[in-house]
Amino acid sequence: MEVGATITTTTRRLTREAALGFAREFDPQPMHLDDTAAESGFFGTLTASGWHALALTMRLAVEAQPFGDQPLIGAELSRIRFSRPILPETELSVRITSEAIETGKGRHAYNILVVETLDARTGDVLIQQRWRMLRT
Repeated sequence: MEVGATITTTTRRLTREAALGFAREFDPQPMHLDDTAAESGFFGTLTASGWHALALTMRLAVEAQPFGDQPLIGAELSRIRFSRPILPETELSVRITSEAIETGKGRHAYNILVVETLDARTGDVLIQQRWRMLRT
């Protein structure tokens, strides 16, 4: 990807079943596991784990192959901002924008990407983050 280029991935549904399974294994909090508990909680409804949505973001980014056959090798993930809760059954897509190329110390260089997890139906940004990816 050249600096300034943007791609949008295909979509993937964050299903209720997958959200519950992820929460049971990795983020076992009431708002992710139990409808009744979630209704009386902060969001007022069952929500998917943000960590699950980030894992799906990575999946969609890998499948989009923004660097062709070159792998996505992360050096830094920063500025994670969750804009709103993600409900189970939300269709997600990812918008990746190449912000810069940085030269590092030694032989390494990095692609700096702005990565936005979107509600594919509305286009609303659900999560925004900045990725620093090793150039291979």
